[in-house]
Amino acid sequence: MEKLTAGNTTSLPFSSPLPFVRVPVMLVLSGFLLLACLGMPCSPAAKEQPIRIAAIFSETGIAAPHNLPLIDMTRMAVEHINSQGGLLGRPLELLFFDNGSTPIGSALAAQKAIAENVTAVIGAHWSSHSLVMAPILQEAGIPMITPGSTNPDVTLGKDYIFRACFIDSFQGLAMAKFAVQGLHARTAAVITNIDEDYSIMLGQFFGTAFKQAGGQVVAEIGYRGTATDFSTIIKDIASKKPQIIYLPGYTRDSGLFIKQSRKMGIKATFLGGDAWDEIEKYAGPCIDGSFQSAPWHPEVPFLASEEMGKIFAARHGKNIENNSAPLAYDAVMLLAGAITRAGSVDHRAIQAALAATVNFPGATGRITFDANGDPQNKAIIIIEFRDGKRLFHNIITPLPGVSP
Repeated sequence: MEKLTAGNTTSLPFSSPLPFVRVPVMLVLSGFLLLACLGMPCSPAAKEQPIRIAAIFSETGIAAPHNLPLIDMTRMAVEHINSQGGLLGRPLELLFFDNGSTPIGSALAAQKAIAENVTAVIGAHWSSHSLVMAPILQEAGIPMITPGSTNPDVTLGKDYIFRACFIDSFQGLAMAKFAVQGLHARTAAVITNIDEDYSIMLGQFFGTAFKQAGGQVVAEIGYRGTATDFSTIIKDIASKKPQIIYLPGYTRDSGLFIKQSRKMGIKATFLGGDAWDEIEKYAGPCIDGSFQSAPWHPEVPFLASEEMGKIFAARHGKNIENNSAPLAYDAVMLLAGAITRAGSVDHRAIQAALAATVNFPGATGRITFDANGDPQNKAIIIIEFRDGKRLFHNIITPLPGVSP
């Protein structure tokens, strides 16, 4: 028999009238290996192929300052999982896609993630971005977990879409009740960023709840998200003399609005939503005396908060300063738990495991998903700004008496 070596060929007879075919030996061996892999596990190298996860956030554009802390927390969570051995014996590979702070960019990023055949998607953060991504990923059958998109429509009717945060219908209700019962306010102005679905809807929920609680909305005014001069709106508000001003905008626009309002003599108490991260950079000391609803505060002893804080401190040499960033940590850990329980990277298996999540011990509270992929009874934390600090004021849950 001829000795076979790399590069040699051999003639293999066939019981057919066709001419003999000279087949490279390496090709024949490859065929045998392929058949073997179909019937039994392949090499360890094949098992250790990374599990690819997409992260879609705003790395550039107007939303970037608000997104960057969540990008860092997403990366930290993945690195921590890999340091513990990965998932299913495989490392996680994180693919970042920049949505450029626009809905169009978010749609393109979602399509790129699909083209890469990722296992799942973490993101986006802003509701206006997730509202565009969610239908695309739902149609593709790829699980998506948004850390902080609070608009109820993001998940509604989409069984592959989940969120780690509370929703605006409750956030607006909680702040309205706090305004009436905690601050004894009877009149309010609602000022919203008309370029963002998050701000518009949260303003509507607050206004409705405030009226139902016995309050009066004396002004409802919108502004553009890129605005820098709010003097005309502020003069209008001043003439109506509201006791509180509900300002559910983002960090930059809300901060500038508050700073200009104080300089123009507005004395009303400002209330904001969960998007007021690092608002002090724009409002400065003018933010003192204001309140915001938030998903996390270091003084609230949620189950995984302490561990997350230790990992963050070891990585950065400081404590967590952004109240929304822990939501990204929870989003990654929710996905990791689902992949582990599914024992597979199959999209449908992961979706089913996510939907069955009960009492997940998150850094931002316990999470049990309802039929819409929203956390049930997710706690809202009221933060007070005083003397340049963010102080824990109180905690509100949709079902009083139920532990968050």
